[in-house]
Amino acid sequence: EKLKIKVREATEQLREVNKKLKELDKRKDEFISVAAHELRAPLTAVKGYLSMVMEGDGGKVPKGIHEFLEGALEGAEREIRLINNMLNVSRIEEGRLVYQMGKVRLGEVVQAAYEEFMFEVKEKGLELSLSLPKRAKDTVMVDRDRIYGVVTNFISNAIKYTDKGSIAITLSQSDEQTIRFEVKDTGYGMTHEEQNRLFQKFFRAESSAGKILGTGLGLYITKLLIEKFGGKIGVISEKGKGSTFWFELPVTS
Repeated sequence: EKLKIKVREATEQLREVNKKLKELDKRKDEFISVAAHELRAPLTAVKGYLSMVMEGDGGKVPKGIHEFLEGALEGAEREIRLINNMLNVSRIEEGRLVYQMGKVRLGEVVQAAYEEFMFEVKEKGLELSLSLPKRAKDTVMVDRDRIYGVVTNFISNAIKYTDKGSIAITLSQSDEQTIRFEVKDTGYGMTHEEQNRLFQKFFRAESSAGKILGTGLGLYITKLLIEKFGGKIGVISEKGKGSTFWFELPVTS
């Protein structure tokens, strides 16, 4: 009887602690959301003014100063992306993100994303290839803008973490119910531990130079979106031998 009483007391204490933790987590999310909203407006203004100065609206800018301004502009854009990601995470987790769902040809999305990155890949000295099946059933029920963001996130990461070699974009279909998208690179690759943590919130992998890149939210958001669309997501990688990021979505008629 004494043991039962102690178990009940301990259980009640755990419930109380769990309740407090949930309240703290909710307050944390609310704070992040408010802070992100407050930060986005001034950063957007900073980005706008920097762009105007670089374009010569305030007079001719010397080459040396122009390079410094480019660095400042990149920093502002990076912070705006972080803030937008923080807001999107909060909205997705709380079910507040609005989706424009519809039938989308995934092949068309992939083709558009491929063309967007051709110049950037060429500038970096990498090879970029695209393989699309000729008669695939690739119609999926998704938000077009969101799935385009997922595809471009995969390609952008591949470029970021690949210093030399190639990036291969592939759309394939092993059965009539599923379409698979892959981005394979010859970049830095990841350890088994990094792969296990890759799609977690705020996890960031290292570049080949040993530097931490990204916000740690892009792939987490990507995972949430793919799961929202009824799909699966994953990575195949080996340290020093590149990575293959993939997702699969159910096909609709």
